Amino acid sequence: MSEQAFANPYGFTSEDFAPRGVIALSPEALADAKEFVGHLQRFEPTSRWIAGFAWCYARTMRESPNSELIDEGPGIDLAGYRTSEIPADAVELRDGVPVTFIIPRDKIEAAERKEIVQIRLTSKRFSFALE
Repeated sequence: MSEQAFANPYGFTSEDFAPRGVIALSPEALADAKEFVGHLQRFEPTSRWIAGFAWCYARTMRESPNSELIDEGPGIDLAGYRTSEIPADAVELRDGVPVTFIIPRDKIEAAERKEIVQIRLTSKRFSFALE
């Protein structure tokens, strides 16, 4: 990946992105990415969007403002990024869907199949894991 600077509000460096072609997507994960990019495009049609499978070191949520905090632990969530926020050489087209993988190298190396699959978390929401 090139070391060329790119504009992003997240502090990503080129080393934060998985090398192209290393990570596979299950059919369910690809369908989620396609649907997500479609929603983003309708929400803000003047931007071009990328589906990002991004590693989170910790994830917590509440079902309502008064409910207890649910600790969902580390894992992969789906995020949307504008094309200006991600270096072009970190983007892959999967079945016409632009995707990027922001996953630490040690997590990729530890994964046996190197495929992102859909999982259900403690809160019952869908998320992703790298197998």
